[in-house]
Amino acid sequence: MNGRYEPNEPARARRLALVARIERFIDGTDVTVESVQVIEAGLDDAFPDNDWISERVLMLASYRPGGGDLLYDEAHVRAELAKVLERLRRS
Repeated sequence: MNGRYEPNEPARARRLALVARIERFIDGTDVTVESVQVIEAGLDDAFPDNDWISERVLMLASYRPGGGDLLYDEAHVRAELAKVLERLRRS
């Protein structure tokens, strides 16, 4: 960066924050519903027209620690977020 405003810098900062939050879920540091809601909103905002991401956003909306009827648990969400993280790092 050269000291002047970079138009894509806010988007880059949001993406880095999203990646960090996903990493915290994957490593078990923060598996709260609140954290998953932030990930869900971040992915939806960043990729509104991506069907693959939209499917993961819907899955995240059904997350509850421990799972339950028609709900996803930590293990399932962790596996899917690992795939999301891989895609984010490639793009």
